[in-house]
Amino acid sequence: MNSWHSSHDGFWASGLGSFCFERFCRAFFKWYCPLTIEQRHPLPDEPFLLCSNHTSHADSAVLMTASGRNFRSFALIGASDYFFRSRRLRWTVSPLMNVIPIDREPGAKALSACLATCRKFMQQTGGSLILYPEGTRSPDGDMQTFKSGAALFAIELDVPVVPAYIEGTHRVLPKGNHVPRAGPVTVRFGEPIGLARPQPGELPRERRRRAVEQLTESIRMLSSRREEHDLAADSQEKETASQFHS
Repeated sequence: MNSWHSSHDGFWASGLGSFCFERFCRAFFKWYCPLTIEQRHPLPDEPFLLCSNHTSHADSAVLMTASGRNFRSFALIGASDYFFRSRRLRWTVSPLMNVIPIDREPGAKALSACLATCRKFMQQTGGSLILYPEGTRSPDGDMQTFKSGAALFAIELDVPVVPAYIEGTHRVLPKGNHVPRAGPVTVRFGEPIGLARPQPGELPRERRRRAVEQLTESIRMLSSRREEHDLAADSQEKETASQFHS
């Protein structure tokens, strides 16, 4: 990987740093914050774009751990004003994971440069990308409105999109906290999808809007499955209690 990138492209984890971080995360999500993977669909063999809800800095580690794949095979598309704002943060993160910078409101030149780096990473490493369509962490754990940039990346990169939903990381490491608490974490991977094929006479912004709607629905459905499960469990408990007291 080091043969093609420059330091201006992003963070590129060293082999040793990535290996140690991966081993730590696998132990962490086995013993301290037990990880459950529900309704898992096979991940594509080719490069893909992994999109999920975002409530915590633990989310990327959770997704990579749940995938069962080498951490170096992923790159996070991360906000440049966060990951690249201080030398201390760069020093902390850069040995551990791959991060490609993106401005929160990128101009055409910055967006083009980010897309070029993403393509190069996938083509020359066979790796995949992690992107959070909300653009930032949710402060209350609820899924926020998706930004059109997620659809733009999916369309421009022309790779399968894997929707995912993470539950539990908001309690483990919410926004503003720096020390994780023990607690269970669940990840659900959805079936890979192709977003919004172009329609005759359709404007680019209309296609992006359709793609955002499709992606939002795919991830929201993964969320609702847990809600349905909880409602069914509550109903069963009430029925059991009613039979016990009758």
